[in-house]
Formats: sequence, C-alpha cells, structure tokens
Amino acid sequence: MCYYNLIRKFEGRRVFLKTLIIYSSKTGITKKCAALLAANIGADSCDLFEISENIPEISDYECVVVGSYVRMGVIDKKISAYLQKHKDELFETKFGLFICSCLADKVDEAITKNFSEEFLNRAAIIDWFGGELPKEKLKAMDKIIVNSIIKIAKTDPTFTVYEKIIPESITNFSNVLKEN
Repeated sequence: MCYYNLIRKFEGRRVFLKTLIIYSSKTGITKKCAALLAANIGADSCDLFEISENIPEISDYECVVVGSYVRMGVIDKKISAYLQKHKDELFETKFGLFICSCLADKVDEAITKNFSEEFLNRAAIIDWFGGELPKEKLKAMDKIIVNSIIKIAKTDPTFTVYEKIIPESITNFSNVLKEN
C-alpha cells in the first residue's frame, strides 16, 4: 500500500511526493492507521480525506493510498465504489491499498475478495495494518458479533484475532513505495 516516504531528487535535495490518502473508518482504527501513514509521509506532502468528504482530483497527486476497514470479509462499500469509479485514474499513478482487520487468518481472503486481479497486479503495494476491537465504540449488534468472534477464536486454533495496529507494516508500506 502507499505509505509515503516516496522521495526523489530535485536540484540536489530530497522532495516528498504529493500523496493523497483516502480512507473509511467505522470505529476509528482505519483513521488512526491513515493518520500514522500521513505522519510518516510528512504533513507538507500528504492530504488525508475520509471517503465521505469532498475528495480532490487524483491527477493533482503523484501517489494515492486507499484504505478501508474489513467487516464480515468486506471492505466499505463507498471505498469499493470509489475504486471502481476511479480505476483508470488510479492505474495512471502510483497507488497502494491497505486494509484494517482483526482477523489475521482472513487477510489474504479479504484482499482477494475485495480487490480485482487488475488492482492486485497494478498496485505498488497492498498490505494489512492490523486492527483493534474498541468495544466501547461498537453498537449493540456489533458487540454481539465481536464477542462471538472472540469466543470462536479461543476454541479454534485456526481462527486468530489480532488486536493491534502493526507499525512495521506501515513502515514497510512506505519503504516499498520509496523503491518503486
């Protein structure tokens, strides 16, 4: 995915590439990861937008990152619609994708289910930044689902709940973009 730290030489000095980060967050975790990514990129070179905001034109940026939470195996429908609507523009620029999810064993499945083969092949990087389960921010039905998932994970060794953001994934994301 497109964490920033993209650097190029310009008249003998390092210049950060102008990066757009678009995200969708249900409980604030994806927003937190997007903010960590933006901080790594640098405030002067990065613009951060929630998907429901008025998103600027992709052509104004040298790199675009799109991130979403995963709920019941599916990314946010607004993010999915954005990716489809702006597919051609994204394919003309450097871009990366990230997801946030607590179901470590389901990451590969979530990525292949939510991103077409075209996106998988054209993205500079696609990565998982971990996740958290902030129960205090969940609605009643979501709390029931989360508690069920945690119960299953305790009895099924093939079902892993991972409740941490992974800073190393965010750093790696950035480093990959620097290389491309």
